[in-house]
Amino acid sequence: MEKYSAIDVGGEFGKVLQGFMHEMYNWEVVYYKKSIEAFDSDLSEADLEEAMRKDLLNIFRKYVLESGRNYDRIENLVCGRYPEYDEANDLIEVMDNGGKEISVVIKKRKGLVAVFRLNFVACDGVYMVSGRDLQHGQKWQKTYV
Repeated sequence: MEKYSAIDVGGEFGKVLQGFMHEMYNWEVVYYKKSIEAFDSDLSEADLEEAMRKDLLNIFRKYVLESGRNYDRIENLVCGRYPEYDEANDLIEVMDNGGKEISVVIKKRKGLVAVFRLNFVACDGVYMVSGRDLQHGQKWQKTYV
């Protein structure tokens, strides 16, 4: 089975998609582990949240447009045992919407089995995440990145 399907993800878009997926995966893995360790250590919750927020904000500034609900995760700092962005285990389908927009449908195969869609738009030749939708039944609902 191919990791990606529908269109060739080479070039600039492929680099952006893989970079975003990789950085988000690493952020979740590192901070899930640190959150668990914090239960048994003297690390303050405020210090941990500050580090989480700073590192996540660096990723978002690089890959995500600041609009709508995109940056809500900066406040919620959600990370769990099974990362939401997991190239090795997710089924990923890339769909060219024509022009400057590309959608990526990600089907989770571990943890909470969900389907979500990342929408990318080219801004000055650079692809950025413009939004994320969660599939609920046959409908897509806006959610945080």
